[in-house]
Amino acid sequence: MSRVDVRPLSLLVLGWALGATGCDEHGAPPVTYDPPAVAPSIEVSSAAPASVGPGEVLSLEVSATVSRGTLSYAWTTTAGTVGTRASGNEALWTSPSCLPGDVTPSVTVTVTSDAGLSASHTFPITWTGPACTRAPCSFSLEEGRLALAADCTTDSTLFVPEGYGFDGAGHTVTAVDPPGGAFTGAVIRNRGGTARVHGVTVTTSGLKDQCQTGAAKLRGILLEGASGEVVDSEVSGLGKGTTSGCQEGFGIEVRNDDASRGPFRVDVLRNRVSAFQKVGILATGAVEVTLADNTVEGGGPVDHIARNGIQVSNGARARVTGNRVSGNAYTRADTTGTGLLVSGGAGAPLVTGLVVEGNTFTDNDIGIYLSQDAGEPPDASARARIAGNVLQHGSVSNPYQAAIADYYGTGSLITSNDLSGAGYDPATVPDGTFAVDVYTPHPASKLAFLTSAYGVAAGACSGKVTVQSQDKDGNLVPSVGTFSLTASGPAAPGVTFHAQPDCSGAALTTVDLSTAQAEAAFYFKSSQPGAVTVEVSGGSLTMASQVQAIQ
Repeated sequence: MSRVDVRPLSLLVLGWALGATGCDEHGAPPVTYDPPAVAPSIEVSSAAPASVGPGEVLSLEVSATVSRGTLSYAWTTTAGTVGTRASGNEALWTSPSCLPGDVTPSVTVTVTSDAGLSASHTFPITWTGPACTRAPCSFSLEEGRLALAADCTTDSTLFVPEGYGFDGAGHTVTAVDPPGGAFTGAVIRNRGGTARVHGVTVTTSGLKDQCQTGAAKLRGILLEGASGEVVDSEVSGLGKGTTSGCQEGFGIEVRNDDASRGPFRVDVLRNRVSAFQKVGILATGAVEVTLADNTVEGGGPVDHIARNGIQVSNGARARVTGNRVSGNAYTRADTTGTGLLVSGGAGAPLVTGLVVEGNTFTDNDIGIYLSQDAGEPPDASARARIAGNVLQHGSVSNPYQAAIADYYGTGSLITSNDLSGAGYDPATVPDGTFAVDVYTPHPASKLAFLTSAYGVAAGACSGKVTVQSQDKDGNLVPSVGTFSLTASGPAAPGVTFHAQPDCSGAALTTVDLSTAQAEAAFYFKSSQPGAVTVEVSGGSLTMASQVQAIQ
């Protein structure tokens, strides 16, 4: 050993010796040991499932440790969309609608310590879906929400993962044909049993005029066998050219063909559908749908396809309120365009529980068309309530036009609708234009009140009372003749009937039931309290009576 080597060793030994003999407490401070930093250790990882198709979500998790300090997590993916949960060590990954053939999907998490050292783990994913022919649409992902990151073009369906909302974020999805093929199915649709779609615009560009059937039919937004909502979205220009006669191109469709499942409940609210090919909004099968405050524009008369603004069919239950439906008109004699088509029966389930109130239908061949074969006598479950709608048509473009038509005479309640325009005036084209056209082989046989009884303070004016002339099944049938208003009971001497809501003007003694809706409305008041029976009678029809309470 050289002298150079010996000296340090001697100093070290001396230090130990001093310590052993009791070094003064004011001596040299103790030496601390700072171990070198080490990379985090990823101990446990999980992902389920590892094999996916379009529109599925993986829940990914890692468990990592480090000797001291905190950890940060960064998640990346080669395809699809990854979003981090609040904990950092968990993430969600959703698969794209398709995957380029040269891309293998995987998700990698990189765990980094305060010292800047890191470790990574990669989750391999087996792809079972179709191959892309163009770059997939870009999204961001968080719990319960898949948000479109920009306008995009797709030649295959975009799926909404189970339980998620598809947020268009004001962007547009344009469907195009794939190279050498044709776009089929829906542009956006659900993957599982619940889905929400909002804030997106859907359109098409340059699709081949090649007709599809069944599940391959063109739809803009489809919820099939699912509950959820389609709100605040737009479907425009959904079709296969301006003159295509293909019976497809449905703007928004809610469907469930399996009656053993459901019914599924869906809200379709505040959407705008225009320039569609066949149907603006369709609800069909075992579904319960609220259709409210939508705008559906058919585009006016054409000779290549008969459009339906809204269609409810094959067992669907629907409440249709506050919608604006226009321009569904066809110029040939073989069929008609409709604002609202209701169809069922003859082997298909009947539409039941239908309520149509407060809508505006403008320039449709038929404004509201009840086309349900409900049998003879009609099945009571098929009776609809059609009330308080505005129906207008200013011209004639089809050999048959009607504001409201009940082809099979379902006994539906049709009342208090505002009907106007030459296109719905029976005098414009006799036997060609109608205000209300209800088929029934039976004559008028009874009078019926359509409004409930009132409790009215003495001297005050009642609410509107509506009476209608009907056949034995409850179908409206206009009746010509004099129909008298009378009252009986303790308060009858003080009762008067009026045409005005404030009971002003001359008193009424008769009403006219020859109107298009075979109904008349009036108001009453009484100067003294007590029960009063209001009666409407005339001709051979069974009298209508209703007990009112004057308080």
